[in-house]
Amino acid sequence: RNLVMVTSLPLFPIPICLYNYGEDSHELNIQLATDILNESDRDPRGKQNSNFGGWHSKSDLEIKYPSFNSLRKKIEESANDYCIRHGYQSGLTCENLWANINETGDMNVGHHHNRSALSGVYYPVEYIIDNKCNFNYTKGNPIQPGIWDGKKGGSIYFQDPPYGLKTGLIKDGKPNAYTLDAYHTYPVAGLLIIFPSYLIHCVTPFKEKLKRISISFTANYGKSTTNDTQKSTS
Repeated sequence: RNLVMVTSLPLFPIPICLYNYGEDSHELNIQLATDILNESDRDPRGKQNSNFGGWHSKSDLEIKYPSFNSLRKKIEESANDYCIRHGYQSGLTCENLWANINETGDMNVGHHHNRSALSGVYYPVEYIIDNKCNFNYTKGNPIQPGIWDGKKGGSIYFQDPPYGLKTGLIKDGKPNAYTLDAYHTYPVAGLLIIFPSYLIHCVTPFKEKLKRISISFTANYGKSTTNDTQKSTS
């Protein structure tokens, strides 16, 4: 019997990195949550980008709050680690951090950050009720197939760039990286997600009576010359 050599290549993969700071970030997370709530009280109008409802802060919170500057340093280190791991030059700088608050009915429509190198989101807490933070530190991988768990809202999902174009092949029902159109996760305290800025992402409509907060950013080589890169993420 002749053996046929078969080579399967994962061409054009899209790397998404999860940096889980865990409970070591607890004190920083408490301060970040406090500063976000204070900023939303100070500037309740915020700004409108991808957020449908909810609150989106103005950018440059790393200049206004020491907690955000501390986070910025962590993000910058992780963003450059991302580059080294995947064959890109390091030297990225992280700036223009902004915060997001979603409550019942709020969402973020699909969008990307095409003028920057990398984008990402950090979750200081799982959720907030009556200004009390809930933390759900975990060592597991929270990324799951699909856009949500079918029960609660507020997931962030990442969409396959050729979404809807893989129509010639019939899926066998077993999800894998070749057949899935989207992956999602819910906020995990201390979790930083970094991804290429061209990747379309969205936050599903929020259903629970609580606050979902997150911190978003972009990373570029050198200083950015425009704020147009700052389109709200999750």
